[in-house]
This record gives sequence, structure tokens and C-alpha cells, in this order.
Amino acid sequence: IIKIPDCPEALCFQIRGAAPPYVHAVGRGSEAAAVGLHPGQCILKVNGNNATHGNYVEVLEHFTAYRTRQQEALWVYRTHEDAEEDRVQQAYLNGSSKEDSSLEGGAELDSLQNSQQDSAQTPQTISSPLIIGEETPLVSLTVDNTHLEHGVVYEYVSSAGIKSFVLEKIVEPKGCFNLTAKILEAFAAEDNHFVRNCKRLISLSSAVATMPQYEFRQICDTKLESISRRLTNYQEFADELKTKVSPAFKQAVMEPHSLNSMDFCPTNCHVNLMEVSYPKNTTSAGRSFSIRIGRKPSIIGLDPEQVGTLNPVSYTQHCITTMAAPSWRCLTPEDGDLDGSFSQQNGGTIQEERGLSFLLKQEDREIQDSYLHLFNKLDIAVKEMKQYVIQINKLLSTITEPTEGGACEPPSTEETSPPSLGTEESDPDKAEHGGIKKVCFKVSEEDQEDSGHDTMSFRDSYSECNSNRDSVLSYTSVRSNSSYLGSDEMGSGDELPNDMRIPLDKQDKLHGCLEHLFNQVDAINALLKGPVITKAFEETKHFPMDHSLQEFKQKEETTVRCRNNIQASIQEDPWNLPLRIKTLVEIIQKHVEDGKNQLLLALLKCTDTELQLRRDSIFCQSLVAAVCTFSEQLLAALNYRYNNNGEYEESSRDASPATGVLLNYQSLLSPTVKEERTMLEDIQVTLTELDKVAFYFKQLDESLVANTHVFYHIEGSRQALKVIFYLDSYYFSKLPSRFQNGGSLKLHTVLFTKALESMEGQSQPAGSSLEELPQQINGISLEKVQQYYRKLRTFYLERSNLPTDSNTTAVKIDQLIRPINAMDELCRLMKSFINTKPTQSGYSSSNTSGAGLLPISSELCYRLGACQITMCGTGMQRSTLSVSLEQAAILARSHGLLPKCIMQATDIMRKQGPRVEISAKNLKVMDQMPQCAPRLYRLCQPPTDGDL
Repeated sequence: IIKIPDCPEALCFQIRGAAPPYVHAVGRGSEAAAVGLHPGQCILKVNGNNATHGNYVEVLEHFTAYRTRQQEALWVYRTHEDAEEDRVQQAYLNGSSKEDSSLEGGAELDSLQNSQQDSAQTPQTISSPLIIGEETPLVSLTVDNTHLEHGVVYEYVSSAGIKSFVLEKIVEPKGCFNLTAKILEAFAAEDNHFVRNCKRLISLSSAVATMPQYEFRQICDTKLESISRRLTNYQEFADELKTKVSPAFKQAVMEPHSLNSMDFCPTNCHVNLMEVSYPKNTTSAGRSFSIRIGRKPSIIGLDPEQVGTLNPVSYTQHCITTMAAPSWRCLTPEDGDLDGSFSQQNGGTIQEERGLSFLLKQEDREIQDSYLHLFNKLDIAVKEMKQYVIQINKLLSTITEPTEGGACEPPSTEETSPPSLGTEESDPDKAEHGGIKKVCFKVSEEDQEDSGHDTMSFRDSYSECNSNRDSVLSYTSVRSNSSYLGSDEMGSGDELPNDMRIPLDKQDKLHGCLEHLFNQVDAINALLKGPVITKAFEETKHFPMDHSLQEFKQKEETTVRCRNNIQASIQEDPWNLPLRIKTLVEIIQKHVEDGKNQLLLALLKCTDTELQLRRDSIFCQSLVAAVCTFSEQLLAALNYRYNNNGEYEESSRDASPATGVLLNYQSLLSPTVKEERTMLEDIQVTLTELDKVAFYFKQLDESLVANTHVFYHIEGSRQALKVIFYLDSYYFSKLPSRFQNGGSLKLHTVLFTKALESMEGQSQPAGSSLEELPQQINGISLEKVQQYYRKLRTFYLERSNLPTDSNTTAVKIDQLIRPINAMDELCRLMKSFINTKPTQSGYSSSNTSGAGLLPISSELCYRLGACQITMCGTGMQRSTLSVSLEQAAILARSHGLLPKCIMQATDIMRKQGPRVEISAKNLKVMDQMPQCAPRLYRLCQPPTDGDL
């Protein structure tokens, strides 16, 4: 309960939202901040009256200053996005006021940035004093802190006799809803662009003449309408998620329901943090090794009697995320709902019974990806071609240097070309000094004016060289009779200098630019006559276009003729070279535009709008969990508290730019349960799409948001999504220089799955074995892990820098070989689990041996520094118990917990740890452990009477 003074002078906080309303911003140094009001808190009661289901206006009406103009202050916001929104709004209002107000009034109104600069010098920006008088009325607010962390402290004596402390806590991922909203906004922007392009193309098409053309047109119109409804829903969902504050996570929902914004958020997503601390130099002797539990009021690592003598303490943090497997539980759309009009054609209720890996055939996914890939490659190729043309035009416009004496001599060092109009690289002079031939170029009037010359000029050509580019350009001497000279285009007042020449440093540049241009034209032609564009024409043959496939391919002959004309211009009529290059570019652009239009239609035809909605939902859930997990692990690394085998080492952080980051999804889903098999089929497809995501890093203005070190921004499309991490200056400065300079971090996503029950005797879906899908998933994932391991091993071996001393070298080699041997052994064990041969009944010979795949895969990925996410049907019992087992194994493996204490430690953490909090948040959701689960898991099951 917070009691805030009701000061009539100014309102020192902002409240927004509804059901419940939340604190949007708090004035820095204000009375509200002094009494404990913070951005992000939810308002539950006002003066004892329930405000949970009301809106922010009902709360603000209790304050006298609500109807008065708020005083300008330096606000502390809930999120970075709120700060940016208010910054833009305030700047707009200040700009409007300055236009209408007098000079005196304009001096009083300052922009938000000026206000921030002034406030940086004077922390107290609210005029009312912090000292509250006894007569000042108070308004009582009952608030809920949305990001409280449930934590437990344990202590044990390690095998080295050192008393160690374990802080285990559960964290609801911060920024989860805002991140989901931004992903939906990126999807909506992509869909909007796609719909506009398709509608433009359809509107330009000729009249429908045949029935197949009519049917194709109807399909396109129906799908465009469905995509338009989808992007409208995405925009609404994004706006809703931006204002959602409480609860800060999505509870498990078992029943089917209509589509809503929460279907794109991960279910029961919680980050489990375990921080291990122990004195570096002090040992504890005299008592037997055991594990003891207790909530310590003192600092981690210090007993109350130790406070007077501070010892260096080692901190290490381990992070594992638990969540329900990404799922699609929406009701089958009805007519008039989202995608309802097309659901029957796409498969109707059949989609509810199977997952994406079954519904989306591999061939269809590959065709759709090939269309998108070619579309993007054509875009990039045309942009690169335009860059070459710009470089050529700039070179031609700047080569206007007359010679002094008219002699064709190599230029001296003093004779340099005039500065170019654009930025160019300064290549070394590659020309050989020999007889200089001459070639003339036509320069437009604008270029003449820009270069300071009002006449046409002679330019020196390239010198002879031995490169294979001589076939592109051959040079003749001075003037062509058919050139610009003497033609009607040349004015009577135009005069030519006696001699003009191309400086030698320009010759090779122009030579290279023309070669690159022709190579780019060849590459574009190769793309446009490939099998993908042929397939696109076949799929859209019923759409009334202006050209057929044969006519489309014949356009390549036109580009070949243009190239020949350019080569002829260089030899015979160089004045017309820029004009003919322009003609070539226009023809290529038209050719590419026709190809892209065909790809758009093919994409529209092959897109299943209902399945795309489902794919977006599963993808969002998976990506949000991955980003939140990576953020926690990144901050731990930048705090020097993360290491996968002991204390933090900086090399662990430096390896990520070279190798990327490994995301290890661990599934405990059972294929024998229809809903969980569907989840497994969904996530199998989705995780392959996460490899297309890239992480980037930028610096954040941290002065506007309190106690938050990272925010996210999303750019790009489904095929190339960019997640930008905004870090405050402290953390950003600790990033590797490659990331600080804009480098990207690549994702490597793997999924290991194992059911905690035997599948022998279970009914199987038609045409497939229950063990076939998990074995296939695990085999592919192990191969990806081994590839990542080889890259990481190469990185460390290259950085080893072995010393010259033989003894030191032997020690160094031993330090490198031992972890490598351990990794090789783990890979061998994984292969033995995955390659278990089935018996005659179709099931593996030993289910208990297969259960070892879970801890072994965890250790394998853990040693590689992976971000680990554990999933089950609801994100409760199975996944949280697996985390407790994994945390106990980490304590034994890396922090000296005796192996005989592993089960005892697991049992204590199960009873007291954060998993109890997750169960309390989902009281009506049950996720029973299978009765035939392995003994290790059954020993840690909750008692049947429910008493923990």
C-alpha cells in the first residue's frame, strides 16, 4: 500500500490502461517516486476501492491535480517504447505551441530534449517539495509489482570443503508482451506490402476471358481478403499487447478458444535462474558433506559473522527456461471469422488433428521458400546493378581534365582528377605506362554543369592490361565520324579543348565497373531463366498476363543485343555509352519486374492462409521464449557471471561472434497423446525457421527507463527477421567489438525430445511409428550440434597460442584436449541413444536407456554454452522437475556437490524451489507424470496426497 500526497500543483505520475490500470511513468525525484511508486506497477485499489477492473481515469479522478496541466518533468517510463512515444508527442505539441504562441510564451515552452538536458543538471523537476506537510491529504494506492521474483537460498559444503550458496529464483520474462507485439507488427507490415503489390498487379491485368482464368482470379481475391483480415487482426493484437501488464505471463489454457492476442505469447514461460556463490580463498572444515536449506537474510555468500571480513566471492549464474510447448488451440474458423471462408478448401477440421510437419509437405515448403528466396535475390541484384551504374555515371561525369601541352604523356603526381560527385574508393594505379589511346564519352548537360565544364571533352582511355576484362572493352583512337562531334546536337558555341584525357587512376575503376555491370546482368538473366521462374509460370498459367513463358524468356535476347550495342559504342561511338547503359538498365528492370510479378502470383496461389496463421502463432511463441532466454544469459555473461563449467571466462563471450548462439529446445512431449504429438509436429517445422532470425545490438538511452537493461526492436520479414537488442551503455561497452559495430549473431536451433513413458502397446497413427518422429528430430538435431561443436573447437584451437616452452605447452594442450575428449564422448553417447535399433514390434529395445538422452543432451549443449528451453504439455510438472534435476546435476558437475547428494538436492529444490510458484499460478491445470516414467523422475514426483 502506497500513500501518495494529493498535491494540487502538479500530477507527478502517469497512469494508463485498464483492467487493471498501470503506472505508465513517474516523475524523477517526485513525491510518488519517494514513497515507492514505480513504472509498471498495477493499480489494484484506490482508497480501499477496487480498481482492478476499472480504467486509468477512475484512478486519476481521486487526485486534485488531474484536471490541471501537468508540469513538464523528466519522467521515468515503464518501457523504452513509452518514452519514445511521449518524446515524439511532446515535441509535436511543443512545436505547435511555439507556432501559435508569442515570443514570451514560446520561451516558456521548451522541447522535451531541452527539458531532459535541463533536468540532467537539476534532478528535482517537480516544483512541489519532497517534504510533505501534515495537512497534505493522502491518496492510498494498493499496487501490484508485476515482476516480483520468487527465490530460495540453499547452502551446502562442496567436495573441496567450501561452503557454497545457491540462490534459485524464477523470473517472468520482461518485455514478453511488447516483443510479441513488435513481431506481429513486422508480420502485418509484410502482409500489407504483399497485399498492395498483388492488388496492383491484379488491377493491371487484362479482362478475364475463360473459366480457368475466372477461377484463378476468385482464388486470388479470396486469399487477398483473408490476408487483409489477418493483418488487421495482427495490428489490433499488437495494440492490445502493448498495454498489457498483468499478469506478466500467459497461463496454461487447455480448452480450445477463439483466436486472441495471447495465442502468440509463450505459455507459462518462466526463466529459472540459479546463482552459485562461494568464497574463493576460504574453506569450511569440520562437518560432514550434506545439503542444507534455509532462507538467508544476509548477503549471498556471507554469514552474519563474516560481514566484518569481506572475502572475494565467486559468482556463477545458470539459466534454464521452462514453458509449455508452442501450441495452436484455436477453434476451427467459421464463416465470417478470420480465414473462415477459406478453411474448408485448406483442409477444415483435419488440421486440428495433426501438426505442421504433417500438414505442410516438405515439397510445398521448399517451393514457397524458393519463390521468396528468388524474389529477394532479384531485389538485391537490381540494387547492386544500379550501384554499378551510379559509379559509372559518376566516373564519366568527373573525367574532364584537359592536358597542359596537348601531349599524350602520363600524368604527373600534381595532375590529379577533380573531386568526384560521390564517394569512391581510391584504388591504386593499376595501369601500365605505355602508349595512351583515347576515347570520347558523351556527358549530359547536368553533368557538364556539375563538373564545371560547358563543352564535350576527349578523355583518355584505359591503358593496356593483361586481365580477362580486355574482352569486355577494346579501345580505338580519337573520334568516330558517327559520334556527337559535328552532329546537330552540338551547339555552334560549343568548343572543344585541344586535348582531354582520363587520369590513369580512373581507368581501372571504369574498366571494373563495366565488367561488374555485365556480370550482374548475366546473373540476373540466369535467375530469370532458372527452374524456379519456370515453375512460377506453370502455377499461374491461368492468370491473364501480357506475356507467356516463351515470350518472357525471349526478353533475354534483347539484353544481349543491348550489351553488344554497349561494346560497339565503346569501339565506334563512345559518346552514346551512357545512353545505351541506361537503356540496358531499363530493359533489365522491366524484365525483373515481370519476373517478380509472376513470383507474387505464384506465392499467392501456393500460400495456405490458415496454416500461415498457425505458423505465425507457433513461431512467435518459440521466438519470444528464445529471445527472453538469450537476454538473461547475455546479461549474465556481460556481468562476468556466466560460464558453462566454472567461473566466467571472457573467451566464452568472444566465441559467439564467430560461431553464433546455440538454442537447445528440450521436449518431454509424449507422441502417444494426440495433443502432444501435434505440438511436436508443430514445433519441428517452426524451429527450422528460427535459423533465419539474426540478432543485432544497439545502445540504449537508459536515462528514461528504470531498472531495465535491455529492450527489443523487430525489423524485416518472415524470411529474414532481425531482433535488435537495445542495451544500456554499461552492457553495450562490454560486447565484442563486432557486435558494437553492427555485426549480427546467427542462431543455431536444435530440438531433442523424449517421452517419459514407454510407447510399446500404444496405438499408432496410420502410416507412421510413434518412435519414428522423435528419432528423426533427434538425429537431425545431433548433426547440427556436432557441426556447431566443430566450429567452436576450431575457434578455440586457433586462439590457443601455444607457448614455446615444452612443459607449458604440454599443460596447455592437456587443458584443450580434456574438454574436447569429454565432448567427443558425449557425442558418442548421444549417437547410441538415437541409433537404438527397434525390435520386431517396432519399438526400441530399452525405454529406460532412451531416457538418458535428456540429461546427456542437456550436458552436451550446456558445455557448448547453449541457451536451454525445456518444454512439456503445460510448462509445469514435467518441465520444472526436469529443471530441478538438471540444476542438481550442474551443482555436482561444476560446483562440487557430492554425487550421492544429487537426489537429495533435487528433492529439496522440488519441494521449495520456484516450481512450487509455477504450480500455484496454474491451480486448475494438471500435468500428470506418466506412471511408467523412469525411476529418476518418479522419485521426485509430488506425493499422492498433495502434501509437499
